[in-house]
Amino acid sequence: MYPLNMQLPAPLIGFAVANDEAEHIALTEAGYGPGFVAQDDAGYTVESARSALDAAGIDYDKRLGLSKLIALIPKE
Repeated sequence: MYPLNMQLPAPLIGFAVANDEAEHIALTEAGYGPGFVAQDDAGYTVESARSALDAAGIDYDKRLGLSKLIALIPKE
């Protein structure tokens, strides 16, 4: 998942790269986005995440990676 490009919200200007989860958390606390969201992949694969989204009737871009697909899955 890393490195991750991060930007400050407008009108502020800034750029950073998180090389690991700890840096991502620190940059989120400093106001950079996208913010860190702890994810439990719960054993998902790309195919199973797509199946879960299909079953929930949620549209998604077929090019999305596993972490972004998991983020779209509704939490119960």
